Amino acid sequence: MTLGGLGLYRDVAPLDSVRDADLRLQPVQDFAFARELRDCVITADEFAAACHSQPIVFARGTDGRLFAATVLALPDSANVFVDKSRRWRDGEYIPAFIRRYPFVPIMNGDKLALGIDRGYAGLSTETGERLFESGQPTAFTQNVLRFMAEFQSAWERTLALTKALDALGLLEPFRVMARHEQHQQVLGGLMRVSEAKFNALKDKDSLRLIRNSGLKLAVAQMLSLAQFEKLDCYSRVQQSKQSSIGIQYP
Repeated sequence: MTLGGLGLYRDVAPLDSVRDADLRLQPVQDFAFARELRDCVITADEFAAACHSQPIVFARGTDGRLFAATVLALPDSANVFVDKSRRWRDGEYIPAFIRRYPFVPIMNGDKLALGIDRGYAGLSTETGERLFESGQPTAFTQNVLRFMAEFQSAWERTLALTKALDALGLLEPFRVMARHEQHQQVLGGLMRVSEAKFNALKDKDSLRLIRNSGLKLAVAQMLSLAQFEKLDCYSRVQQSKQSSIGIQYP
């Protein structure tokens, strides 16, 4: 698994109050842009809500750091949470990384700037939310900036919490076997919280996890793995194929 979600954007450029003075934005309703997204980064703030919809896993990025992600598809399938009408399935959690589209944070030194995917079909100069008024960000744009800042802060906290779980020896590798008729594929490179190691934690380590919110993070991740069955069900509906899954631990 790689750091998922970056492929959503096609033509990112910073917003400019002069060039984009008349730019307006329609809210996202068509999720076709996320159809091929098979996993998505997630922050610790989202675990409680996401664990009822999608499996949450840990993986190691190219920089060596562990990150958290939701799994949106089994091998050999598209994002099962985008239905045939290109809407997100009713009642299912939408990760913040996807909700922020078509916006994207751009770091200019130590300052957060706002970029946008100019390939997004909901941009126009006629209808939708104005992004600038009299050369200044509108209330809508300011809310987006706050959302981005909160996401970035939550992302850094998540990296730290995941590192803490790993330092305690709680994470173990696993993989998911997906069988579609006679075809079999493996989703590997995943890590999860080991229930056995979690239950064997010393009291001082458990207290440390409670204080830094790592405990609820670990519990939510363990509970979320039951959602692989949902992915299998949605995948069968999506592909009209018989399938089965299995989770393997070393």
